[in-house]
Amino acid sequence: MSLLTVLCLLEAWFRARATRVVAARLADAGFLVQSDPELLIRSTTRGRRLVPGAHVRILNHRLSGLDIDMQINSLGFRDCELSPRKSPGEFRALVLGDSITWGDYLPAEAVYVEQAERRLNPSLDGRRVELINAGVGDVGIREELEILEESGLAAQPDLVVLSFYVNDSRPPWGFAGEIGRPDWLRRHSALAAEAYRAFRLERWIKAQGEERFVWIYGLGEGQWKRDPAAFDRLAWMARYDWGAAWQPESWSKVEAELARLRRLSARHGFRVLVVAFPVRFQVETEFLDDLPQRELAKRARENGFGFLDLLPTFRSHRGEKIFFDHCHPGAEANVWIGEALARHIRVEYLAPESAGR
Repeated sequence: MSLLTVLCLLEAWFRARATRVVAARLADAGFLVQSDPELLIRSTTRGRRLVPGAHVRILNHRLSGLDIDMQINSLGFRDCELSPRKSPGEFRALVLGDSITWGDYLPAEAVYVEQAERRLNPSLDGRRVELINAGVGDVGIREELEILEESGLAAQPDLVVLSFYVNDSRPPWGFAGEIGRPDWLRRHSALAAEAYRAFRLERWIKAQGEERFVWIYGLGEGQWKRDPAAFDRLAWMARYDWGAAWQPESWSKVEAELARLRRLSARHGFRVLVVAFPVRFQVETEFLDDLPQRELAKRARENGFGFLDLLPTFRSHRGEKIFFDHCHPGAEANVWIGEALARHIRVEYLAPESAGR
């Protein structure tokens, strides 16, 4: 009886604090509602995808602690349902990206995609501007372009916004797939699900991921904030994650995917804007290290793409709480990201003089 009591208390504690994905129609039904991540995410041979038509509630998200209502349209995007035919008075921008763009830890209206859309309407020429959130967590540039080919083109975009984070040349983490489909016990018990996740995560890090996280130990006393050489060492330690963008060999993969995007652009008649997101450590240094942004800007120009560097915007807010972790911006940061994106799209793609470019 004592053991049973302890298990029940632990179960109650984990249900109150652990992140769970539950069907939206059952989210308020009480304590015994099962958790099942596959209601929202499916793994395919080409990477992770959102389940078309899904409507779930993410309870107590690990980053924000919020309960998030998550609705996915029939194309597999976190967005409203789109008309199959774009009207002549509509401008559509498809926003590709990873978990920063998907923003599963914030309400949809707080994510920078919707923040930018609200600021662009009404447009100067009276058109309805639609920004479509095609972000998916744990994907890189290759997977993002495959999403564009699989379902993004069906949205008939006038503009494709490629939101690039500094580890996008790397393949996805893969850990989510290591957990496997949850069995009956893990679907119904938060305690069992969290214990299994912790066990598999520890094994995964030891087996194949340990080098990826060694940079965490390099944060030390923050020498990287003041010393460019220390920052370079930190980026090298993080070369299997966000530090990939500081390694010359990673850019050949980016170049190949940007060339692929250029061909798609020419074939389907959309323009491209590349938006560069920084890692937190670039924002917090006392000196400016924008090597990845300069490398990306050069390659964007070579392909005839527009480019927006968000690092200056982020650094203008140094000293504020910007991130939940080393990459995911909070709600307030999403506001000024949306402002910067809307301003750039308005000037470069919606202003009358931009029509002939």
